[in-house]
Amino acid sequence: MHSLLLIAALVAQAGLSEERARQILPRADLHALTDQQRAQFLEVAGDTFGYAGCNETLARCLGANVSDKHALRTTELVKALLLDGYSPSTIVDMVERYYASFAREKRQKLQDQDCPQLGYPKSPVAVVEFSDYQCPHCAASAKPLRDLVRALPNKVRLCFKYFPLPSHNRAQIAAGCAEFARQRGKFWEMSDLLFSHQEELGDSELKSYARQLGLDGDAMLRQVYAGRFDATIERHKKEGIDGGVRATPTLYFDGRQLTLPVKYDFLVFTAQDEDEWQRNRGGWDAN
Repeated sequence: MHSLLLIAALVAQAGLSEERARQILPRADLHALTDQQRAQFLEVAGDTFGYAGCNETLARCLGANVSDKHALRTTELVKALLLDGYSPSTIVDMVERYYASFAREKRQKLQDQDCPQLGYPKSPVAVVEFSDYQCPHCAASAKPLRDLVRALPNKVRLCFKYFPLPSHNRAQIAAGCAEFARQRGKFWEMSDLLFSHQEELGDSELKSYARQLGLDGDAMLRQVYAGRFDATIERHKKEGIDGGVRATPTLYFDGRQLTLPVKYDFLVFTAQDEDEWQRNRGGWDAN
């Protein structure tokens, strides 16, 4: 342990060549990293523990005489976070929070049926998203979430829930319009229009989006302003608040809050882990 920490300290400034990295961490493929990033990886690996089979630091779990396959998977996660620009201390915290989130007591009990659904209805991994139509981060997450469902057919389904924030004065109205469209089989089409026109959510624009989908925009707004969909929206909001939602988008994988960036590669990574966890009824595959 101390020798690895010493090596990490010595290479922190000078960087770590691919050859030297292979000598210190024989099972880690770090060729995609720069010398500086490899040095940072070694720093993280010395401070992070294996969370599946190997009860040692990640660095020890990457030794030549160790067969723990989950250490290789954690390696891919750390590499991706380094390539995304995160600092070693931030990565250590993110990795620890990520694996800790799998525990049963950390999961929220969420309804994953009373919402617009994307994907095979009986998929084992239910992703519940709490979202706001005026939130730019929510708009940015729409495509990677769709791509996730397509990438893992019959494994992942998406459940969209309304969580309009008080600071966004048109988010509640937009959510009502989306619910109107959902009841007519046009939710995802309306959702795409709302996210792609976040700065254009006035009444006339909303009616125009409805017309594009073959819907009655006047009837839509009458029902929205009459509060026809408020109960559904408020139910979603209450469930989110009770579950710890404080910002949007917030995602849950079978009740486990996503603690990684909302980007395609990280979404696929966590969905694959969740599928493994569920297949083992709350555990990891044996090595």
